[in-house]
Amino acid sequence: MLLSVCIGVLSGAWFMARKVPSLTRTFLFKVTGKDRLLKHKHLVIYGESANYWGTFRPLLEEFGRRGEAVEYLTSTEDDPCFTADLPACITCRYIGKGNAAYTALNFLEADALVLTTPGVGVLQIRRSKGVGKYIHVLHSVGDIHYYKLFAFDYYDAVICNGDYQIKSLRTLEALRGTKPKELPIAGVPYLDGLVARREALGENTPDPNCVLIAPTWGKIGMFNRFGSAVPRILADAGFNVILRPHPQSYISDVKLMERMESELSGYKNITWDRNPDGFDSLRRAAVMVSDTSTVIFDLAFVFFRPVITLYEPNQDPGGFEAFDLHYTRWNAAVLSDIGIPLTTPDLERLPALVRRLAAETDWPERIRKVRDANVANFGCAAGPVVDAILDLTAKEGK
Repeated sequence: MLLSVCIGVLSGAWFMARKVPSLTRTFLFKVTGKDRLLKHKHLVIYGESANYWGTFRPLLEEFGRRGEAVEYLTSTEDDPCFTADLPACITCRYIGKGNAAYTALNFLEADALVLTTPGVGVLQIRRSKGVGKYIHVLHSVGDIHYYKLFAFDYYDAVICNGDYQIKSLRTLEALRGTKPKELPIAGVPYLDGLVARREALGENTPDPNCVLIAPTWGKIGMFNRFGSAVPRILADAGFNVILRPHPQSYISDVKLMERMESELSGYKNITWDRNPDGFDSLRRAAVMVSDTSTVIFDLAFVFFRPVITLYEPNQDPGGFEAFDLHYTRWNAAVLSDIGIPLTTPDLERLPALVRRLAAETDWPERIRKVRDANVANFGCAAGPVVDAILDLTAKEGK
């Protein structure tokens, strides 16, 4: 009994100690009056990093054209929102990074909060009692299998870009008994900007010798599976290689990135792209080599260029929504329509496959069919997404 009491006391003390920083931040936030700055709002959008400016800029501009007041909160001090030419009805505020931002969001009072961050109510961003609706905007084309578990369970609405996403979200709701979400199909606002820039610059003929390598991050990513092998093989074959790791790689895979930069430092024909905006790299490349990253659809659907995917059909679903989705995700089903999927990769074949794809001329027609059949409002999604947000918010106010 004494041992149990001691364990209980120590455990309680440990958990209290863990809560002290959070309680301190909350106390200071209220004492300084910062909580009053986040009360009685109508529409609020939160951008966790500058990498999502491409998603939110078209929406803010559309809200501005309609004269709708929106508060844009960001965790990036030099966020592009502060230098963008936005209408006066759009206000922007930096709320800090990490725990400081999460504390601020906990005090938010608004009819609706719009964000791309998964895991609301599960991870660091808790649901505030003062927020009427939490609305998730899916910021890319692709199914939801490889989002973290419970990524969308506690959202009130998810704005989708295709029926395949609705199928997966409804499947999870049925399995988990969670409250059904509103799932309007409106499109991908992020792609609006890419399409507009491509059209402004005119069609270009890419360098057939230029390959873009753009994998996802974490254990299922190409770099974790193969290290620097893929860029080395292509560079040794004489290709000009652009390496564009997922931004999260520099946070979650720091040692891996450092090792790869060291191993590839001697290659003059390998360029690293860490720009939050990947437009220039996409425009230059004739072919992309990737994995489960949804960036494959940026190159395919915007520039009509093929993709080689190093796809592992038996990836460990542990920790991902795929654990509960026992069917082939939409992404995998269309890989052969936008390029070549290598399910058992023989990496030495890559140079020959890149040359073959770069030389084939029927990809635009094949890719356009897939895009038009599956992605709503391609290139003009900002208006329909704003319509959906306003409709959801109006329902909340009734």
